[in-house]
Amino acid sequence: MNIPKSFEDLFADISQDWEFAIKNPTTDPSGQKIWRDVAYATPVGFRPLMLDLILPEGKGPFPLVVFIHGGAWLSGHPKVSNPTYRKLDYVNRLLAAGFAVSSVAYRFTGEGPFPMQLHDCKSAIRFLRNRAEIFNIVPNRIAAMGDSAGGHLASMVGLTNNNPKLEGSVGDKTGSSAVQAVINWFGPAELLTMEEQSIGKELGSKNAPDSAESRLVGGTLQDYQEAAIAASPITYVSAKAPPFLIQHGKVDRLVSCKQSENLAAALRNFGCDVTLNLIEGADHCFWGVNGEPIVQEVVSFLKAKL
Repeated sequence: MNIPKSFEDLFADISQDWEFAIKNPTTDPSGQKIWRDVAYATPVGFRPLMLDLILPEGKGPFPLVVFIHGGAWLSGHPKVSNPTYRKLDYVNRLLAAGFAVSSVAYRFTGEGPFPMQLHDCKSAIRFLRNRAEIFNIVPNRIAAMGDSAGGHLASMVGLTNNNPKLEGSVGDKTGSSAVQAVINWFGPAELLTMEEQSIGKELGSKNAPDSAESRLVGGTLQDYQEAAIAASPITYVSAKAPPFLIQHGKVDRLVSCKQSENLAAALRNFGCDVTLNLIEGADHCFWGVNGEPIVQEVVSFLKAKL
């Protein structure tokens, strides 16, 4: 019987092995290599922060799309989808086009206000880039992509590339969090103007104390205006921004398309590379329209920019 000689030996034996998932990817019948439930950070006192990574068929190394899920910064999960997104089938479409896809989890507003969520997303990118050789990805060809709250965070990642004030200290603390392209699906861009621009006021006020936006900044938007400005992507627009593709439904009742119009205008004012596509008849999550052209535009954008 092998009895540990010391407490250190015992602790080493029973402690959780966060490297196990990295060392044990699977390969599905089509030949795609998959890492599931990889812990990219284990902040003390919080749940482990996880990501999945899927590689397309082929030799690689592959450019990478990091997808950040939506859910009003207070719900959602990388593994949970909806009927509209299943029809879009964007993960398989990206894989078929030769892009690796990583889906990341992050902490919600019930666990802490902004910039916690941004810190987590940047940590995931550093984690993946620092292990580019293990994961067979190209470290300088990474795009951030997200929907709704995830679109907001993807935009923040792109606009605050290596900003020392917003990098955080979660997980890998060294390495770059920069991305080379951003795909923003209907993400909030300027929190303080969301209420006046809303066409879905029957769904609740953005300025209410329990709104998703107020929860993000830690209090009512009008009482926490400085925090709301700091949590708005449009605040960080500069000539250093990577190429942006912004897609937004014209009749989005949760996040007005004017948010994306204003963000695109700000990027253009700095001479940035930005494509804005306002989609006729589309509500939030592109509900109500054929998603085929939307995903094809994403693929074409990434092939051109990444």
